[in-house]
Amino acid sequence: MRGWFRGRERATSQPDIDVVETIGRVGQLIAAELDLSSLVKAVIDAATLLSGATFGAFFYHVVDPNGVRSTLYALSGAPREAFDRLGMPRNTPLFGATFRGECVVRSADITLDPRFGKNAPFNGFPAGHWPVRSYLAVPVISRSGEAIGGLFFGHSTVGVFSEEAERAITVLAGHAAVAIDNAQLFKAREKVEAHQKLLLDELNHRVKNTLATVQSIAAQTLRLAPELPTFKRAFEARLIALSEAHNLLARGNWRGVDLQDLVHRELAPHGAEQNELIKVSGHSVWLAPKPAVAIGMALHELATNAARHGSLSAPGGRLEVSWTVTFADSERRLKLLWQESGGPPVIEPARRGFGSTLIERGLKHDLRGEAKLYFEPAGLRCVIDVALPAELVAA
Repeated sequence: MRGWFRGRERATSQPDIDVVETIGRVGQLIAAELDLSSLVKAVIDAATLLSGATFGAFFYHVVDPNGVRSTLYALSGAPREAFDRLGMPRNTPLFGATFRGECVVRSADITLDPRFGKNAPFNGFPAGHWPVRSYLAVPVISRSGEAIGGLFFGHSTVGVFSEEAERAITVLAGHAAVAIDNAQLFKAREKVEAHQKLLLDELNHRVKNTLATVQSIAAQTLRLAPELPTFKRAFEARLIALSEAHNLLARGNWRGVDLQDLVHRELAPHGAEQNELIKVSGHSVWLAPKPAVAIGMALHELATNAARHGSLSAPGGRLEVSWTVTFADSERRLKLLWQESGGPPVIEPARRGFGSTLIERGLKHDLRGEAKLYFEPAGLRCVIDVALPAELVAA
């Protein structure tokens, strides 16, 4: 499309062509074009030919993904390097009427216009600007009424642009506005569809991971449960713990959770907010979804064991959960301490249950760390030491 008008001879007045037919043909071409740069180049080539201008420029506004508005342009009849050094037109009284979409400006000799030459530092054309006497500027206005750009034409001869040229370019500007709206809508739709695909892929990944976790929990719980009612209670409790971690993640749009929120959520069923014998301390540490689920499940197993056999099962039992972030060998590490005291005397079990296995082996496998359980007579102690990669940010 860019070369559609290439090689066609321009006249110094209105081109000797069927204007209506040309506008219709160009309208069809640009309506089918969804690439914005190709579209505006086709428009300015056609408009420059129709107007009989020596050169034409299409200045148009774009908004980047960050919401920053900028102005780009396409040229016809002049090399781009002739304009690059001049900079973008400013919102002067002469240009402003076009950029604000107020009206068409047509002048037989722009140098005699009262708005011309009133702005510093050039007070007229800057050095190196192509000679312009005849001037025509037509705003391009979107369906919403917003001025999205302007078509500007110049000729070194006085009195070139006729009323017929003005009407033809105004019609073409309307076609251009519709085509630009369509191109921008198509681009926005592509962006939405790409985002939807990303969300679906992420959802599919999360569902697979969750199902794998549930399958592992079910298998391990069933293997270690002595009877069906025991399995049912343990399995439901672990699914609830997994759900709680997911609820926290959903609240943050699955970007992650704060470790403080995670600890308080897992200890809430045991009265952590009202029980002065349960102390939680540590700076804010942001956990990505994968480590949040792994650490949340480990905390659930520790809390469940404490409520059944440890410090939370006795009236005077105490629990302290604390953590720090350390730096060693250019690596951040999270060190979390679970310390029980004041409960029944602790005896190391003859064999590891699912909770112990999940804590000691799961964290090592999932988070490049380790977790050790110390069955001390005064109370169970667990030390969790895991790496904080890029997705684990200490606030």
